Amino acid sequence: MSTHIDPFITAGQEPQLKIPTIGSARSAPPVRGEALLRMADRVWIRLSGAVSRAFPDEFNPFAQLGAVANTMFMVALVTGILLLFWYSPSVVSAYDSVAGMSSSPFLAELIRSLHRYSSDVCLLFIVLHAFQMLGARKFGGSRWVAWISGMVLLGLVWMDGWTGYWLVWDERARQIALGTARFLDVLPIFPDPLLRSFLTNEGLNSLLFFIIFFIHMLIPIGMALFLWIHIMRTNAAKFFTSVKMSAALFVVLVITSLLFPATIAAKADMMSIPTNMNVDWLFMMPIWFTDRLSGGILWVILFFTTIGLWGIPWWLTRGRPVSASVNPDSCNGCTQCIQDCPFNAIDLIPSESNRGENREVALVNADKCVGCGICVGSCDSSSITQFTLPVMDVRRFVSTLEGDTRHVAFICAESAGERFAISEDGSCGELPGYKVVPVPCVGWVHMLTVERALRRGAAGVLIAGCGIDPACRLGAEYTEMRLNGTREPWLRTDHVDPSKVHFSRIDKTNPDALIREAAGFLGRDLTSKNRFSLKQKGSVARKVAVAVFSVVVLLGFTVFLSDSPYSNLEREGSTFIVSLKHVGEVVASTSAESNVDDSNVLPHMRRERPVERIRVPVQIRISVDDTIRALDSFKPGGLFNDGLSIGMTQVALSPGRHEVSVEMNGSADPTNWHASWKQSLVFYPKQSKVLVIDEDGRFHLYQQ
Repeated sequence: MSTHIDPFITAGQEPQLKIPTIGSARSAPPVRGEALLRMADRVWIRLSGAVSRAFPDEFNPFAQLGAVANTMFMVALVTGILLLFWYSPSVVSAYDSVAGMSSSPFLAELIRSLHRYSSDVCLLFIVLHAFQMLGARKFGGSRWVAWISGMVLLGLVWMDGWTGYWLVWDERARQIALGTARFLDVLPIFPDPLLRSFLTNEGLNSLLFFIIFFIHMLIPIGMALFLWIHIMRTNAAKFFTSVKMSAALFVVLVITSLLFPATIAAKADMMSIPTNMNVDWLFMMPIWFTDRLSGGILWVILFFTTIGLWGIPWWLTRGRPVSASVNPDSCNGCTQCIQDCPFNAIDLIPSESNRGENREVALVNADKCVGCGICVGSCDSSSITQFTLPVMDVRRFVSTLEGDTRHVAFICAESAGERFAISEDGSCGELPGYKVVPVPCVGWVHMLTVERALRRGAAGVLIAGCGIDPACRLGAEYTEMRLNGTREPWLRTDHVDPSKVHFSRIDKTNPDALIREAAGFLGRDLTSKNRFSLKQKGSVARKVAVAVFSVVVLLGFTVFLSDSPYSNLEREGSTFIVSLKHVGEVVASTSAESNVDDSNVLPHMRRERPVERIRVPVQIRISVDDTIRALDSFKPGGLFNDGLSIGMTQVALSPGRHEVSVEMNGSADPTNWHASWKQSLVFYPKQSKVLVIDEDGRFHLYQQ
């Protein structure tokens, strides 16, 4: 009969002295939809494991997603600065300066392509990193800070790319500008609707273009701030890839940039409607929505998407991990636990001992602790423990092996043995001949516990950790170093026979491998000479083939997404747009108080009747071929309805010649159409004509 001890107990409760199940030994709290997340996690582990067979860990991009993203961000930052030697931040000359880079394929164009692809890879790996963390359930408890800051970083990187494509000022930039205008015009932050600035080529605002350029340059500062927040709770964070890995990534980027130079669409023309073009789906995917939905719906989608993603640590998590605790009376303040804690959750604080001595002892910050137990494996004085798995109880448990020929197995709850059924006495059907102790992380296992098991009669000790993406970051790595004698507290080989200790790292997708390795260790028939090897055997040709295939697929996917077809939803016909910025007539209006009958009151006692002076709405009537096609009214702006009436309306027309007339009424008389314009126009497919009515009531036609 297997036991289950709830690891998410309240402080002060003491569990019974039983060996916990794998499930109760996990450090991560239970989550909603755990089955689905575990399925996604297993898919990711299989993918990463397949790549790891060909690449050394140092060169496996899937084993260091965050570091690859950071490295690519630095490449994008440096190449972006270098592009300023050729780029002109002006709406008039921006396109020509970018197009002119193609004349220098091995310098300017190469740098622009590196800037483009490094940005794409950066965003892609951030997204992959987020999915990896989601599937591995690394978002609950104290990890909420990393999750929220990661979501902010994702948004900032996307926004930087969005504004970067705007600065090219080609057809793609046109769609980005129009989509942004539809989105922002919902908010009352601009005196004129932003969309009016993009109706004609002559109306483009150079100051607005420079502001976008300025925002594009400033966003990396915000990214640096949130990147610091993202890793501030992480000890020994791997910020960038190694020098060799960075060099390899750069070489691959250069080759890709030379084979597939960054493209540029036709120059932006506000009078033309590009229906088919290639876009970068990694950064420009939102234009699918901005081209099809109104600004209000876009804000609703953004709001619920943000709440949904940012709320994952609270929507999905169903508890908090039980933090480790320190006995200050026995703590000697050696700081080894502080050095080993992967999440900076332990501090050294002043304390007074029972004998009145002033000293420093460790203190676990429950708000930062994830319950991994690595500090337990660091503490020589056994001053740190967890309620779910008290270290002294486990040591007493392994001490009962005297006269027993069985082996002891410490199994990581996120390893290949995650689904093994373990009885209260440590028996496990999948691992016959072993007394099994599930632990939240193999870093929990102190070397004195290993020594005690061997000295009390255990035939051997198997320590089974998780794969190349450890659930508790550095636990498996520290355990390997302790066994090899390169990190304290290490295994004392002068006290026990090191050949009786076997350490392996096998991910949760391969339980059969753990069963075989455990059986081989029982008979001391291990095929690998390296006891702590994580790699699987395979021919050199197969490894090269897998490596080449992985690089080609990853780069092909990136290149394809960065330059794939997009069909604009805008109509195939023509469009006639009328843009209005005019002031209506001022009329007098009395308030409701003025309608009170005070005829029976003496004249000198009658209240003053306030008179408000407001402007009437401006009406626009559009007729095509003597048929009224649009009749709109635009209210006056301002806090007191005394400002300009600003707005626009449009009519879809079939290609060909049409008689178009526009009439305007800005008076209180609904029949007084005091200004009009009429003309016979030829409309061409996928083109628009814009009629602008200025403040003086003059009509200006813009067309190709």
